[in-house]
Amino acid sequence: MFLDTQKRPPRTLRYVEKAFKEVKSRKNVRDVVILNDRGNPVKSTMDQDDAVQLAGLFQAIRGRLERGMSKIDPTDELLMLRVRTKTNEVILVPDSKITVLVVQNAHDNFEK
Repeated sequence: MFLDTQKRPPRTLRYVEKAFKEVKSRKNVRDVVILNDRGNPVKSTMDQDDAVQLAGLFQAIRGRLERGMSKIDPTDELLMLRVRTKTNEVILVPDSKITVLVVQNAHDNFEK
């Protein structure tokens, strides 16, 4: 499903900083949490306790989703998890080095 830890390219501080800066600059983004390969926050706009709590909750959802999806197609992999309410949206994007967790305001241009 995901690359084994040994096959993953090393995560660098520059890579994390670049991803953090790029995501944080997007419109409507409220918070960004960057997780290492173990699911621990390494950079965040939130205080540490809130980042750890949010990361734990969404990593649990991610794990359950991956297990469920593997029953459907064991060769498939998770590219993005998006959870949306009327006012907020949380997006989880794993890659080979880090996982990016974004909290943003959910605005629809067609609703006026």
